Amino acid sequence: MQIESFLRKVTAFIRSKEAQVHVYDELKHHIEHSKNAWMKKGYTPEEAERKAIKEMGSPSEIGKSMDKIHRPKVDWLLIGLVAILLGASFIPIVTFDSTIIFGTDMTDYFIRNKWLHFVCAVILIAALMYIDYRKLERFSMAIYFGALILLMMLNYFPAAMVHGQSYLMVGPLQIQAWTVLPLLIIAWAGFLTQRKLKIWQLSVLFVLPLWLILRAPSLIVALIYAGVVTVLFFVSSYSAKTKIVTSLAVSGFVAGSMFLIIPRLHEYQLVRLYAFLDPASYATTEGYVYLAVKNALNEAGWFGAETIRYIPEGHTDFALVLLIQKFGHISGIIIVTVLFAIAVRILWKAKQLARSYGKMLVIGAVSFYCMQFGYSIAMILGWLPIIGLSLPFISYGFTSLLLNSFVIGIALSVYRRKTFTRYGVKRNYS
Repeated sequence: MQIESFLRKVTAFIRSKEAQVHVYDELKHHIEHSKNAWMKKGYTPEEAERKAIKEMGSPSEIGKSMDKIHRPKVDWLLIGLVAILLGASFIPIVTFDSTIIFGTDMTDYFIRNKWLHFVCAVILIAALMYIDYRKLERFSMAIYFGALILLMMLNYFPAAMVHGQSYLMVGPLQIQAWTVLPLLIIAWAGFLTQRKLKIWQLSVLFVLPLWLILRAPSLIVALIYAGVVTVLFFVSSYSAKTKIVTSLAVSGFVAGSMFLIIPRLHEYQLVRLYAFLDPASYATTEGYVYLAVKNALNEAGWFGAETIRYIPEGHTDFALVLLIQKFGHISGIIIVTVLFAIAVRILWKAKQLARSYGKMLVIGAVSFYCMQFGYSIAMILGWLPIIGLSLPFISYGFTSLLLNSFVIGIALSVYRRKTFTRYGVKRNYS
């Protein structure tokens, strides 16, 4: 068949197998449409087919053009920004005095683990980049129920309880409420793209995991989950009136839930809250960290402190504080700028996408990243209560690194396929 021969010649010049399939289908549809038009003018099927193919032009030129347009893209700037942070993340490990808390120097141990974490993060980012994210959309509901099952296991069958929060252990991975958020982001991106569910159904789907997260209990995870879903809902194609009414109702539910849960907080959780409000009154207990961080930042100056002050969890939650102590506020500004640049880069690329599952997925992922990043910085500056929250890519920790690698991997996956629309490739031929 002439059409098949022509299409094989075109796709022979296209290196991406994914692009080959889409270009093949799109060109075939275009040629057959043109063939039918010629047949209506009185030409035989064979003559109409020849004319339709001739209209398309040179198969080599079309193939080369399509290969250039649909060649898989790699956002090297985004990868470079992440590489800067990963390189800087070794500094707090070397600077942190582990003998105070562990009784022995654990630097070599942390560095070996960090390299292992680094390799796993690179593998995850690469795997997500090469996986076709669009295939996830059809499994939105299954992924959602998978997240619910994990949350129920955390609530009813925890492997451990640390500071009142439940954990599941899978090898070196610590599964907690944080770990479930990427699954919920994938699910909600699909729900709000497909628009197959009514508002009341979406409300039920929203409330179920929220309630389980609050029972874990993890207030900050609940707030981030609610924030990410709210952002996705507002960028969806629902009407403005629906968005406002639904948001008010959900906000009321969240506020009511917190009103009911806060009185049930444990004594140590209340003490942490009091210490945030008045750290000087709890200087020897929970307020110690607030004061130590404040003093460390004040002593650092622009180019580093003469003496590195010991900060509990200095290699994890307060890694940025150690960096600032070592190299001064200028280093903190650089790190925060790079963190911010990653978010801007991802959002800038998302802005160029048509409203689609990919765009929703990227916005959800970067919202998750920004809320971690924003809270962590505010926590270090003393604007928000101290919780066990890592700074993306800087803090030591396997689970945290994997969660933020998910953000980068998803962004790269969408960017790699940005020339494809939901229903095929963009038509770039006449």
